[in-house]
Amino acid sequence: MVGSGGLVVMNRDTCMVSVARFFMQFTQNESCGKCVLCREGTRQMLALLDDIIEGRATAETIETLETLAVAVGKGSLCGLGKTAPNPVLATLRYFRNEVDAHVFQKRCPTGRCKALRTISIDPAKCKGCTACARKCPVHAIKGEVKKPHVIDPAVCIKCGACATACKFDAVMGV
Repeated sequence: MVGSGGLVVMNRDTCMVSVARFFMQFTQNESCGKCVLCREGTRQMLALLDDIIEGRATAETIETLETLAVAVGKGSLCGLGKTAPNPVLATLRYFRNEVDAHVFQKRCPTGRCKALRTISIDPAKCKGCTACARKCPVHAIKGEVKKPHVIDPAVCIKCGACATACKFDAVMGV
């Protein structure tokens, strides 16, 4: 699939943008730093992938990432630098729909990218027991006893404590 000849088995729950980021982080850690394109190019690609995963990316981010990946692959001096962009290019080529979902819809199709999750409470399932509100470390959940609660997305840190506390499976998006 991606990288330099290895085979990695994944399922539908694997975010391919995160996989590309993982390989880019590995490359960044292993780069000797002698070649400017490898050293700085992989650093920039890693930053662009972080922007995609964190929901800060635009169409220009994808274009810049692809252009940079091609340049790093062609201009690097060693095998590591020449193959470093392969996971990124493979993700852009074969999993473009996932990349586009991250960038244009601000959502991760697998739900793995924490910054792109939207956590909410299903009012039909919520019994108003307050268990979720009591467990929330940032007090993002409001509601009266025995009435459906709501999560303030501006305050929520998406830790999942609410979902763990809820016995009625009312918390969605975790």
